[in-house]
Amino acid sequence: MRPVGRKDGVSLKMDVANDTPFISVVIPVKNEAAVLSRCLESLTAVDYPKDSYEIIIADGMSTDNTREIALRFKAKVVENHRQLVVSGRNCGFRQARGEIIAFTDADCSFDSRWLKNSVKYFQDQTVGGIGGVVRPPEDSSGFESAINFIFYLAEIFRTTSHRQGRFQTGQVNDIPGCNAFYRRQALEKVMPVDENLLTAEDVWMNFAVRECGYKLMSAPDVILWHYRRNSPKRFLRQIYRFSIGRVQAGKKSVQLLSIFHILAGLSIPLSLAVGIWFYLSGAWGLFLKSAAVFLIVFVLFSYLKTRSLPAVLNMPLALLLFLTGWSAGFLREIFFPLKDAKGK
Repeated sequence: MRPVGRKDGVSLKMDVANDTPFISVVIPVKNEAAVLSRCLESLTAVDYPKDSYEIIIADGMSTDNTREIALRFKAKVVENHRQLVVSGRNCGFRQARGEIIAFTDADCSFDSRWLKNSVKYFQDQTVGGIGGVVRPPEDSSGFESAINFIFYLAEIFRTTSHRQGRFQTGQVNDIPGCNAFYRRQALEKVMPVDENLLTAEDVWMNFAVRECGYKLMSAPDVILWHYRRNSPKRFLRQIYRFSIGRVQAGKKSVQLLSIFHILAGLSIPLSLAVGIWFYLSGAWGLFLKSAAVFLIVFVLFSYLKTRSLPAVLNMPLALLLFLTGWSAGFLREIFFPLKDAKGK
């Protein structure tokens, strides 16, 4: 089936009943030259007819050679002037011709059946979107592996949609933004997404799709590999931004903020308050011993999960950065709400 798009501003009806519906893969980027070639090499090698999918690079005004790399792989490049992921998704969707729209990131690589395995889930006309498995690459550094363990803990507490391990096909409330496929008709009801969302645009979009009456499904055979931030500075910035976006989404609907988001957001002031109380009460030694026990248990648990000494050695730093970044972003958005996310 050939691509179906819009004509004279009117949405045309889509049919994904065949085995190879046209898929548009949208990738928001900004200065991603270091990783984009690996991503596009993987994506152009998937087992899917070449004339049945397109790659759209939503470029946030990159100053490196991101655009040249995209054009070398014959991707369609659209300009993303607001330089945010949410605006990149919006402008990418406006240019997309597919019956199914896939969103992913430039630091991902893909299973050969990534596109092919996604199609069958849309045979059910009530399914608006599906999300797959997000695995850590085998060549991840110790610091990246430590970050991956932090996301694993977030998965346990259901504060992230990034599913790493085995799971069953079933209905879910959220799907990961880097491994998400949507029915065009569903996105036409909810896009464009609010472009003042610094992050969490996927969280809000998934919520809006469900509010329109569509189901979101988990897809255990739709697999990709996602590299984590490779430096403490980049990870701290990412989590800080994630927290701001989550609070922004929570202001739109309180359902999108869990008790764990709030507790992590208050971790800095709560830790300071508890520490001061122990100090003033003369039980500072007990506080330090309790903190040491917690850290030892955390490190031992992380080793049982990762079986990686480099990951374990990086674990305390990764946890500190996560709590600091999340709490700083949470408190900033509560007391000093972001007025304009453009270019942030």
